[in-house]
Amino acid sequence: MPIRQLLRAQTREPHERLERVALLAELASGDITLPRYLRYLERMHAFHAAVDNALLTHLPLAYGLARLNQGARLAFDLHALGASAMPAPQPLRRAADLLASSPAAVWGVLYVLEGARLGSQVLLRRNAANVAVCRAHAFIEGEGARTGSYWRDFCLLLEAGAALDDQQALPAAANRTFSLLGDWLEDSP
Repeated sequence: MPIRQLLRAQTREPHERLERVALLAELASGDITLPRYLRYLERMHAFHAAVDNALLTHLPLAYGLARLNQGARLAFDLHALGASAMPAPQPLRRAADLLASSPAAVWGVLYVLEGARLGSQVLLRRNAANVAVCRAHAFIEGEGARTGSYWRDFCLLLEAGAALDDQQALPAAANRTFSLLGDWLEDSP
């Protein structure tokens, strides 16, 4: 079974749980309000700051640093809405550091990040008429029309880079990443 299919099968439950988190469900509905969208962007900025930093020294060479940095797009969106970036709190940074425990675990984390980038295209379409999202959508727009090809490129990198790694660590890290993101977004007033 290709690694991507293994990950998809073994991460289904935490992935579905994440999609039910209120902020994501509101965004997916296309009816998220400006204050809630701003909260989503703030939380995602802090999450990416923590996770991206944790992965920096562990990234596979083939992956490339430029693919990792979503913080710039999130900061751009926050600025467009008149808000500032929220720093990642220490507990979130510590939890993110634990995600990158092995090369295989790093691939599991990257699977979640890249899958979210692909899934954001659905969010963008569902919010095409949402005034708040239309004002600031650099993050969920991602690579735009090229997002699908970025996903396919990542899948090739995943299959080539993670094939020799411990395949138990891949879904475990992906599941922890889904859970960490869900808990972080859920802990939102």
